[in-house]
Amino acid sequence: MKGALITMTAVTGKPARARVYEYMKGISDNGIYQVMLYPRSGCELEYLSTEWFDAITCFIEAASELNMSIWLYDDFNWPSGDACGRVSAIERYRLKSIKISGDGIGKISRTSSHNKDLFGEKYFPDLLLPEAVDYFIECTHEQYYKKYRSYFGNVIKGIFTDEPSIGYCCNGESLPYYDGLADDYAAAYGRDMYKDIYSKYHDLCENVMSLISDRFKCSYIDRIAAWCNDHGILMAGHLMCDNDPFHATKHSGKFLKNLSAFSLPGIDEIETSFADDSIMTLLGAIEYASGKNGAMAELFALGPCDMTYAKRKCMLYLCACHKVDHYFLAVSHLDMRGNLLVTDYFNNFNTDQPDFCGMKLLANDAKAAAEYAKEDYTPDIYIRYPYRVAAKRVSSPPERYVITKLTEELTYRQIQWKFIDDETIDNVPVIELTDELELTVGGNLLDIDKIKHTPILTDKKGDTPRGIFVRRFDSGRVIIINLFAPEGEYYVNGCLVYIKEHDVILSIPKKLVKKEKIDTVFDISYKNPNLIRAMHLNSQKISHIYCDSDTSATFFVRNGEEVSINGEKTECLRNADALSDGMRDLYKMSRDVSLKAGLNIIETQNDLKYMPSVFIMGEFAYTKKSSDICALYLKKRNYKYAPGDILSYYGGIELTAEVTVPHGISAIELTGCSLYTRLYCDGELMGESIASPYIYKIGKELYGKTITIKIEQYSSIGPIFGDTEYWDKNAAYSQWHGTPSTKETLFGFLSISWVY
Repeated sequence: MKGALITMTAVTGKPARARVYEYMKGISDNGIYQVMLYPRSGCELEYLSTEWFDAITCFIEAASELNMSIWLYDDFNWPSGDACGRVSAIERYRLKSIKISGDGIGKISRTSSHNKDLFGEKYFPDLLLPEAVDYFIECTHEQYYKKYRSYFGNVIKGIFTDEPSIGYCCNGESLPYYDGLADDYAAAYGRDMYKDIYSKYHDLCENVMSLISDRFKCSYIDRIAAWCNDHGILMAGHLMCDNDPFHATKHSGKFLKNLSAFSLPGIDEIETSFADDSIMTLLGAIEYASGKNGAMAELFALGPCDMTYAKRKCMLYLCACHKVDHYFLAVSHLDMRGNLLVTDYFNNFNTDQPDFCGMKLLANDAKAAAEYAKEDYTPDIYIRYPYRVAAKRVSSPPERYVITKLTEELTYRQIQWKFIDDETIDNVPVIELTDELELTVGGNLLDIDKIKHTPILTDKKGDTPRGIFVRRFDSGRVIIINLFAPEGEYYVNGCLVYIKEHDVILSIPKKLVKKEKIDTVFDISYKNPNLIRAMHLNSQKISHIYCDSDTSATFFVRNGEEVSINGEKTECLRNADALSDGMRDLYKMSRDVSLKAGLNIIETQNDLKYMPSVFIMGEFAYTKKSSDICALYLKKRNYKYAPGDILSYYGGIELTAEVTVPHGISAIELTGCSLYTRLYCDGELMGESIASPYIYKIGKELYGKTITIKIEQYSSIGPIFGDTEYWDKNAAYSQWHGTPSTKETLFGFLSISWVY
């Protein structure tokens, strides 16, 4: 496999050939060699038109030239199966439901009951109808094959299907329906389906969902998987609501069986707060479904866009512990105009991120993680996936998700578990969920304290801490991942170990013999001007900029917007060449503007969370006034740095200092880092890091010499958007909340030391 990272590249705007090649080269130069082409909000090409395929040709030819791989996406946005409305435009191809309670029992309907603001369609494609699925394949898959047949199986690796579902048309009073369902019901169960609906027969939902599930697998999943297999590529993707068995059953029927039918099965976004109790259920499902081609995960989309590399590394290894070896990075925007439509969350995997050069190291971690995905482990206990119980309750899923709580509890007690479906298991206990939502083992209520296992890691009190994931492989290897537990000392097999925030421990680290702090002050060199938004929350037109002295700044105003500074309209006519590739075509730039000492008033409209109406650029530092989110303080930059200082800044810096190298040292260590960091001695690169430990080896030839240490650090794009956590908490309306931003990119470090 050509690397394990795959960008989900949002094809936005009307990309020219030169821009496509530049983008692809930037991705490959930084260690990513696989790209999925993702038609998404912000695309200004008519989907499946000649223009669309011209753009796709540019990507495929660039990939071929750069020795990269391409994955296709089978629809526009999501969910898959509609070919951007072409399928559901035909009335007989619209998904149907049957009313089983309330008014109009027995009525067949084609109207969607789902959130139209989210999906934007009144109707959904009927994935239970083979002719509708064939038409979908004809509109999408066949068109790609006609044009790019020679690339299939070499440059083009697979097609991704995203959240196809049979449940979009259903509310709590209805079930999915297809013509002939009543006849199949009678043949399978010897009963009259309509009589069972009117009498509220207790097995009605389970019986209907069993038939619906088998039909969904046969008409959609098996059909597309077979097409992909016949054309030499993989069917990748994931199903809807894959983190909870009750909702997964509503949307996909026999979830584990249907997911296992993908040639490269996958899962959706993992909540990157890590504290969500459904994460382990999600991972258990993909582990069960993984097959000979491995498994995939869609990662990172909900952000934040200043997520540390350490946290990303955590997620890769956590997925690998559950058989995932393909990591789809969501989302890599060709440009950021999609944020005009998808306004609530944002992440970005391309060179718009100043720290994107660190992706080479994350790509190495991904390859190493994918090797762990080949390892197996012996469970202490199995959990039977509760499809049957969920099917009985498909019209009214419970609010308390007992299975997600169970998988979380077992995981953090370091009890190894796996899902099973309807298999029979000998010699290992199996947890079953009863119709009354009680957990049992061997017919008795579950007593989790009686499950036999051997914890590897404890806190200093001897307890197993929440937030630390431990995997014991049959090979004897162990992975320890700190997802959200406090940084500190823990015992691992009786050995006292210090575990940092978001640590991934693959072997017990040796204790360092001796450290000596380097007491010095660094000179700061900024690689670029600072960039920060003027925030106007909830359509507020005014924001305040306070300057500690007269300040020169440049303003970038989003196309179509206007800005006034201290009551005067500011003309922005120049191309915004100083912005990153993904933003420069979306903004215009002013000439230098003088901001007076004290209060300056910035007036504009139509501000968006991740597409600000106004950016301010200049040689300044900034802080936020806590009592007023729509206010910034601009002050002079500091050009001296002492360890422990915080720099509010976006981009890259160099910290330099002269030091004399003691005899006997082996390395330099930085603590308290969170950024991509390089360390040089007299201009020679000693190493680079994206996560702890930030340790750089020093050779004996430097002993006794006075040298120049240079530390380079790069931030994410996150700081330019300001305090997005405050935005989430105070926005009048928000559909989604991504993981809260870290608010400030912490350039620098807490301490720098010689290591002996």
